[in-house]
Amino acid sequence: MKILLTYTSLTGRNEEIAKHLADYLKDKGADLDLEQIVDTDAFGLSDYDAVIVETYTYHDGEVPDEAQDFYEDLADVDLKRTKFAVLGSSSKTHLHFGRAVDYFTMQLNSSNGEQVADSVKIDRDPDEDDYKRVEALGDYILKSLK
Repeated sequence: MKILLTYTSLTGRNEEIAKHLADYLKDKGADLDLEQIVDTDAFGLSDYDAVIVETYTYHDGEVPDEAQDFYEDLADVDLKRTKFAVLGSSSKTHLHFGRAVDYFTMQLNSSNGEQVADSVKIDRDPDEDDYKRVEALGDYILKSLK
């Protein structure tokens, strides 16, 4: 089963989380591709059995500029029930904490994807509990592929 983990990161925080999740999934035997959203072709997502999108939220609830094309392309993609999950780090100091995570979740659902894990939002730098939630998201992805 082939999994794609695509991410965007401004400060390096989301990149760190993505690499942690990628290592976790690979240790569990997953065949995983890790790439930045700016390099991801939304029209190729249905080639994967599962897709994980990780994003930060820009300013007060916006999808990051470098993820905008990918996000908009999702509106024209049929994921054909491709399993997916979304996560990301944001800051609770913002009025719309983690809203880009919500936007991607809605867009992937609208694109006929099958959400297999609750979205995970992390306040700034992840702590041990956050990493446990990230790993649980990974476990849900793996269970859905069995």
